[in-house]
Amino acid sequence: MSFPEHLELNHAQTIEHYIQLVLGKRPEGSEIGWFFRGQASFEWVLQAQIDRPSFREYRVSRGWSRAEHEQRLLSDFMRGGRPHARLEPHDPWEWLALAQHFGLATRLLDWTANPLAALYFAVENRSHNGDSAVWCYHHLGRGWTECREQSPFELQEIIEFRPAHLTPRITVQGGCFTAQPDPSLPCPPNGGDLRRIRIPAALRATFRKELRKLGIDRASLFPDLDGIAYSVNCHLSDVG
Repeated sequence: MSFPEHLELNHAQTIEHYIQLVLGKRPEGSEIGWFFRGQASFEWVLQAQIDRPSFREYRVSRGWSRAEHEQRLLSDFMRGGRPHARLEPHDPWEWLALAQHFGLATRLLDWTANPLAALYFAVENRSHNGDSAVWCYHHLGRGWTECREQSPFELQEIIEFRPAHLTPRITVQGGCFTAQPDPSLPCPPNGGDLRRIRIPAALRATFRKELRKLGIDRASLFPDLDGIAYSVNCHLSDVG
């Protein structure tokens, strides 16, 4: 996604200031339909994993199209993942959502309806030393319910996708997606809105501790044994 610099919001200085920025950015009457995405680096662009260099160069070397590459990835994931799915996805859209949530490279871009969850994802990586970002996006284009019968690999526009609750992670994270048909498409499309909040590097550890007090940590966003173990380590050590 391309990003117009004049839509950048201020640096968030405290949790309270961050919430003010999140709430204050919304034009009157546009309270519904906002998504949030936390990224560890302020410099990272909004890009689906399938479009990152390692995947793009791989398919180019084999003469595959983007859609062919995606379909091969998803087909292999479905073959191996079906016995492990708690609920059987109904169609390629739901399989994409499940695969994306467990790390497969797809055309989906992760968002959350919860701005505090997005802030956590922006600051959780303790090895990153630079500024982070929370992206705020208001989608005014078509949604998945309007084009569910269309293959996700034939899209010609950015689509909002709110999947069924196929895993507890999607549910507790307020998970939603945009399906990105072409990385060169301008964003926001169809009169939507896209903003970015800078999270200063010096405040990342402070925000993690304050989010923990608000009940936002790895255990609450990843309700499994991995998430619980990670959170217990953080609570009872100096890792921050």
